[in-house]
Amino acid sequence: MGDPVAAKPLFEAAAANFLPNSPAKVDTANSDRGPLLLIAGGSDRTVPASVTRQTRRLYGKSTAVTDYVEFAGRGHSLALDSGWREVGDAALAWVGSHTADGGAA
Repeated sequence: MGDPVAAKPLFEAAAANFLPNSPAKVDTANSDRGPLLLIAGGSDRTVPASVTRQTRRLYGKSTAVTDYVEFAGRGHSLALDSGWREVGDAALAWVGSHTADGGAA
């Protein structure tokens, strides 16, 4: 039988929107966080691009950098499927443009 404590993070995450002091609650309006890049596959059926766009809108309440990139015609396994290098290059270019020294992360 599984350890009930091991499931605690799952229950905390599930209840985060209902419990005001949940340790899993995310402050999407936090302007002190680092830059955030959200990447979506246009043909992703596991986490549809519409969900990632909605996440972008939630984080848009923050003044911190929040960017969204969508790869049209791509599925959920963006970093594993053919064409992964395009995704990696885009992410690396984004990181390079959002570091204090212009690229040395």
